[in-house]
Amino acid sequence: MAEPAARTLWAGLELLDRQLRDRHRVLCGNVDDVELTYSEDRRILYATAILSGPGRLARRMGGRRLGDWLVAFIAGTTNDNHDPSRIPFRLVQSLGPVIDLAVDAADLAAHATERWVRDHVISHIPGSDDAAE
Repeated sequence: MAEPAARTLWAGLELLDRQLRDRHRVLCGNVDDVELTYSEDRRILYATAILSGPGRLARRMGGRRLGDWLVAFIAGTTNDNHDPSRIPFRLVQSLGPVIDLAVDAADLAAHATERWVRDHVISHIPGSDDAAE
């Protein structure tokens, strides 16, 4: 399979803070940062992943320690030990005002964080089992 053609992007303008939408068109977070990698000859810089989630946003805002802790914590809440805040660029279906992804919202960091808080905090509050009804 041939690699898709490269496109020049202004990452700060065309990626950062854009809304993410999963493959079912459900809004599932924002682009909080972008992973950039140099080509082998170090002449071209490529966007290789979208980074999304509270830890990535904290790092971008200057909270390096807090951000690193949140990223490690969220990665530890998943069963397969992958980093749900890192979305490889190959999973991006389209770029625009909303970025469409070829992944389910449940596989992303924002959902992993919400799920952990629901299971470990909210579920222990008396009466919380009635809140969803």
